Amino acid sequence: MRVSSSLSVVAVAIAAAVTEAAQIPFSLQRSQPAKVLDHPNLPAHSLRVVSPPSSICDPSVKSYSGYLDVDVDMLSKHDPSSHFTSSAFSTTKHEKDGRTKGAIEHFYFWAFESRNDPKTDPVVLWLNGGPGCSSFTGLLMELGPCNAVDPASRDGKPGAEKNPWAWNSNATMIFLDQPVGVGYSYVDWANKSRTDKPPSRVFSAESAAKDASAFLHLLAMHMGKEIFSGDGDEFSSFHIAGESYAGRYIPLTANQIVEDNKRIAKHPELNLRPLPLRSVLIGNGITSPKDQFPAYVEYTCTDVSGADQPLLPKKTCKAMKESIPTCLTLVEKCNRKPRHGETYDVLACQAASNYCEGALSSPYDSLKRSPYDWQHPSKYVEEDWVAAFLNDKDTQRALGVDGTGPGDKHDGVFVGCSDNVYANFAKTGDGSRESTWAVANILANDVRVLTYSGKRDFICNYVGNRAWSEALEWEGKEEYNKVELKPWFVGERDEVKAGDFKTYGNLTYVIVDEAGHFVPHDKPQSALDMFNRWLHGEHPGQL
Repeated sequence: MRVSSSLSVVAVAIAAAVTEAAQIPFSLQRSQPAKVLDHPNLPAHSLRVVSPPSSICDPSVKSYSGYLDVDVDMLSKHDPSSHFTSSAFSTTKHEKDGRTKGAIEHFYFWAFESRNDPKTDPVVLWLNGGPGCSSFTGLLMELGPCNAVDPASRDGKPGAEKNPWAWNSNATMIFLDQPVGVGYSYVDWANKSRTDKPPSRVFSAESAAKDASAFLHLLAMHMGKEIFSGDGDEFSSFHIAGESYAGRYIPLTANQIVEDNKRIAKHPELNLRPLPLRSVLIGNGITSPKDQFPAYVEYTCTDVSGADQPLLPKKTCKAMKESIPTCLTLVEKCNRKPRHGETYDVLACQAASNYCEGALSSPYDSLKRSPYDWQHPSKYVEEDWVAAFLNDKDTQRALGVDGTGPGDKHDGVFVGCSDNVYANFAKTGDGSRESTWAVANILANDVRVLTYSGKRDFICNYVGNRAWSEALEWEGKEEYNKVELKPWFVGERDEVKAGDFKTYGNLTYVIVDEAGHFVPHDKPQSALDMFNRWLHGEHPGQL
């Protein structure tokens, strides 16, 4: 399922900041030569980092961009399970047929220091979904330090303006495009004379999580030293946020970090530090197909969407309801592991995705409205503004983007969502795989979990997200399910109702009123308030 497109205490300060938004020109100079950051116990991974001119996005903070370069041959040289000291992490190696031999992967990122105190504020990774959609959609259309603007307002020249509701108001934000093929990220050959098409080796969220963990550990060990403000020690605290298909990416990446942290703790000779992972924030995510596929019926065939009447007619709803048992049978088969628990039933996963989406999701298309917000037209014009800004040669020069390689055609053209990556994930049926097992595991390892939903989103709706949060098997399940929803408020005097929430222990569920799939785009003040209370509030989980 392509679930993502292309994805109080601060009220007075925020309100004042609204007047600061302005269109920002930037210097055309190329960034300084990249720094190369590495570690002897991460032999397959290295970072190339530049510092773009601050005027390109938010003049008030410093940013860093560049690539995580991954030598796939080096990954395959040693098996971490038996030669731990040669590689700190479990990573996805060559395919069995060896097609990826000689490949070098390049994962692009852009990170921004906190506007408040980058030495002590939390560090947050943001991921958009797809699968195959760029996290720069979130950066430039939702919650980043700047928003892309209509080129027509600048005589046809793409640009950006400062975002007063940016999530880096009190946190350092990292935006990563993964897996390769997404945004500016790509794969090529170590032998530059080769002309055949370079392959990808990442076709599932599990595989993507492994490289993301290595990237974050490598970045963290250089924070406050070669890059970013800090004391040269470690992240003060670390969190992962995202939306849509990131509802699958985030739990698996967080779980990978938890497991990699355990390996690092057992091997101090590696001279690596565990990441201080404290929480995850899953926005309108696809996390549990068995709970969320049936929610399509309730959302469109009752009054829970907030519309005056059900969105779909009774005849269509009857057919959808009759399809639920077959859908759930296929989903269960997809997630039924073989005796050794090594893989999924790929054919069953493909069948589940095809059938469930066709029977339960596709009927919505007849409405000719956005699946991300039933009150919004199908098209979000801001997506074109983002693509124009990121395909502008001056932008790419300032960001240190490699001239060739990115894009579905490896021609350097940025695309918001990669058809190639989406197709690769569809081949494995990844979208029908369950992710709640990872949520349960990170909760058991004292990582807080927030799942939030814009109420007007259909494709990853709040009904399904509440369902999986209450079906989740964890030690607090019984008490969590007893908790009733209660309202939360924003504004200088908490005078505006923003939505509803429930919380128990380390699990919190939030509904955001008058928002769709892209919550920070639709309700920026509510989104920032929720984010800051989650990271900095005196009472964790309470909004």
